[in-house]
This record gives sequence, structure tokens and C-alpha cells, in this order.
Amino acid sequence: MLRRHLKRDYENELLVHDDGTTSHVDCINHCLLYAFGECAEQHYSRCTTCDQLFEVFTTLSHVLDSHDTLLSEYQEKLTCYLAHQTRKKYLGAQFNTTLDELDEHGAVIVVDYKMRILPATARETKSEFFGKRGWTLHTTLIFQKKDNEKMDVQAYDHWSCDTKQDAWFTASCFEAVFNTINPCLHWIKIISDNGGHYHNSELMAIISHWYDWYGVEVRGWIFLEPGEAKTTVDSHHATVYMSTIILFFRIF
Repeated sequence: MLRRHLKRDYENELLVHDDGTTSHVDCINHCLLYAFGECAEQHYSRCTTCDQLFEVFTTLSHVLDSHDTLLSEYQEKLTCYLAHQTRKKYLGAQFNTTLDELDEHGAVIVVDYKMRILPATARETKSEFFGKRGWTLHTTLIFQKKDNEKMDVQAYDHWSCDTKQDAWFTASCFEAVFNTINPCLHWIKIISDNGGHYHNSELMAIISHWYDWYGVEVRGWIFLEPGEAKTTVDSHHATVYMSTIILFFRIF
């Protein structure tokens, strides 16, 4: 029951408004402002279901007093998982709010690199994986609103035999999208991780010329911390990876 609560029920108890903001909640376990260190209000209640996580480990520590170190490690991991669920709920709401701001002239762009595409088995060791060179895959997902408020999603995959992931390859991928997409975009908002291939001065300098080169206004760029949230690109990469593996085995 506790595992089900952590995986499914907990995030439904967190309050996020339609505009992506949150506010004070009397229950300290469900107050996102308190979790982010921004709440100055008093909390007068607690969630008994959420507190079960700590009660379970308190009981286990009394019964298994010789395994305190191991129990502390497990509790720390579950606490980090709880924090991940909290961030995922909040960031997911921000993404939906950004989509609600779309009109027929703009787009939300989600970009990400696939770490490495390798024609290898799923059972290889980590040393075998990092000892190989693969292909670079950069994916750009374009979210646009068409007629009758229908959401249109387009995927652009760009491959390179060079494993380097830098600002210049990233800028080239964006240029290919801007020159291909029809109708042309007037404004965009971008969502990505904060890796060096996105969060760097070279790419920011290039972005400052996008309006002159392509007529595209950048209204915002949201950088996600590593491991904070999964985006739609991750599901797309999983599909691309499996298709690549199947194609490889058909050829050889």
C-alpha cells in the first residue's frame, strides 16, 4: 500500500493551479511551497499515509537494530524518490501551462540528445558500453496548435557519426528545423536539460541572431536539472533505439 501511494497517489495530492503556480497548503506533507523552501505560513496537519514511510523505517530500526546503516541508506533513497515525484508533478504542470499559451504562430520545442546509439546487446557490461563509439542522435519535438485547437507534434531526428555533442551541432539542428518547418514559426519556447551542449555562451550568442536570420523570436528557454523530469523525447528515443537494434540485426 505504501509503494502504491508513493508511485501513484502522492503526486495527486499536490496542489498545482492551472496557470502552473502553487499556493500554501495546510498539510505540511503536501505543501509544495514548503518543499521548495518558499513557504512562511504555519502548517497544522500532517498526512498519515505519507508519514507511514518514516514509521515503517522507525519500526524496522527497532526490530533490526544491527542493520541501521543499511536501513538509513534505503530510507535516503526513498526520500530522494519522493523528492523526484514532487519535482515531476510541478515540472509537468509547467509544461502543460506552456502548451496552453500556444497560438497558431508559435511553438513549444523540446530538445534532447540520445547519449549514444550502439548496435549492441542489452546484456553488455558497463565497461563494454563505455569502451565503444556510437552515433550522436539529436531530437527536436515541435508542439504547435492547428485549426480547432488541435495539437500537432512533429519530430526531427538529426544523426552524426561524430560523438561530439556541442553548441555547433545543436545550432545546426535548430537551423535545419527552421529552414524545413512549414509554415514558418514566429515565436518559440524551448525546453531542454542544462547540459553543456545547450547551457553555454556560444549557443546563447547564436540565439541572439535567430530573429535576424530566421524571423523567430525566442520567448523563453527552460533548463531542467538532470534527472528531475522525463520529457516526451525520452519515449521517442526509446522507440528509435529499438528500431535501430532491429534494423542492425536484420542487416547482419
